[in-house]
Amino acid sequence: MLNRPFVCVFSLLFFLLDAGTSIAQPSVLRVGLSNIPPSLGNPYSSMGPPSSHFWGSLYDTLTEVSENGDVAPSLALDWNQTQPTRWVFSLRSNIEFHNGAPFNAQAVITTLAYLQSDEAARFLLSNEVKNIVGVNALSDHSIEILTREPDAILPRRLSLIKIIEPDLWTNLGPEQYAIDPVGTGPYSFVEWGNGNSSMTLAAYEYARRSVKGAKTLVITKVPNAISREQALLSGELDIIEAVSPDSVETIRRVGFNVQVHPLSQILSIALPNVDRENSPLNSAAVRQALNLAVDRPAIAKYIFGGLVEVASQGALNGTVGFNPELEPYPYDPDEARRLIADAGYPNGFPLTIGVLQSEGTGQEVAYQKVGQDLNAIGIAAQVRAIQGQEFLRRFMSNDWGNYDAFSLLWNNEPMRDVGRALEYYSCLRPQPFFCDEAVTDAIRASQTEVDPQKRDEALRQIMARIQDLAPAIWLTNTAQITASNPNLTGIKMGPAGLAFEDMVFSRE
Repeated sequence: MLNRPFVCVFSLLFFLLDAGTSIAQPSVLRVGLSNIPPSLGNPYSSMGPPSSHFWGSLYDTLTEVSENGDVAPSLALDWNQTQPTRWVFSLRSNIEFHNGAPFNAQAVITTLAYLQSDEAARFLLSNEVKNIVGVNALSDHSIEILTREPDAILPRRLSLIKIIEPDLWTNLGPEQYAIDPVGTGPYSFVEWGNGNSSMTLAAYEYARRSVKGAKTLVITKVPNAISREQALLSGELDIIEAVSPDSVETIRRVGFNVQVHPLSQILSIALPNVDRENSPLNSAAVRQALNLAVDRPAIAKYIFGGLVEVASQGALNGTVGFNPELEPYPYDPDEARRLIADAGYPNGFPLTIGVLQSEGTGQEVAYQKVGQDLNAIGIAAQVRAIQGQEFLRRFMSNDWGNYDAFSLLWNNEPMRDVGRALEYYSCLRPQPFFCDEAVTDAIRASQTEVDPQKRDEALRQIMARIQDLAPAIWLTNTAQITASNPNLTGIKMGPAGLAFEDMVFSRE
């Protein structure tokens, strides 16, 4: 069915709908994702979709960020900052892992110890615990976390970190654990499909988050966007993610539902100012000019189908620290040329941009559009795709070789707070690519501010300063587009991904 022309798929679809036949199997929820991570059930190799969709079904975290951006209890019931560098977390006492082992303080200690190990240093999540200097059990269900420097958003950071079963992790090791993962989430692992291209999960009766609908969850890797859409329309899948913006209206016209989930992830091109001594990017005026040269409204409208917003900064409205007074850089190529010439580059300069290869999302096209717009003002820009593993290695080591700039999400979505993204664009990063000492001092001050309103205002001021510094070419926010069987309800996208446990078929 996947390879048949769309006309055949649509004919079958209308026949089934006219006959009143349900395409779905209500006892089984069939999900199509664009990828399954190479780390399988090891939940620390990435933190965004598509991986987060199924890791969120297997695992819980100490805290979680709610849809309105508040930090809420999860495996931790409550927490208090008893001293500037000391937090105490009270843990739930009635939680079991899928293998029956009790959740307790040791699970948290083992999890955080692994993320601080040399082995885990290659994972982005290891950056979230670099400030932690001690984790101690005060009782079976109470821990203290000690930090090197005060960190006002530690509870938000912990919403990113899935908790593993400590004895099994220690005995099996991360690689074997990833093959047969055990968590406390609403679904437990059953088996991998052929070539690890799919996974089957079963509802876990004793989970904190109960399953409201299908008791079996089958997640299948379907890398090609058109193939995912055909599989949905033919009834082989019930819900898919990473739908192409070009397909939204077609899918809606034939009676299927499409959900657009705006994310506080901002597409951008990072413009380093410390990598090369004589780089044109060391000049704030040049970086501002590059922002003026890019036609963001055209990218939002024609590449992303008007489903995203033009970015004024590295955040979306609704994120802690978003500054509503900031306007996007206007599209003004003439002013861009003037600034470039005044900065000493009347004939432009070469610029090689490395971008993370991301097929089927439209992002590659957006980055190519950036390259075209820069060439139009005399910048000899080349945009080159970089494979995922190489990109991650270069980002973690800040070894960009011949690349002058690179793509980078301002990813506030998991925490709904700009503090984390700001750290990446500051001297606080272990191997910084952009550094401004005054901004770094302001970020440090915000990390010690415990009053939420004062901290939010401090972050807004930092975002205004950052816009002037222009450490990146901000483009648009991103959106996760899902499509689903018309009988599937309860579809929600939180900061941690899709909540499959809340999805219910409205009829059988």
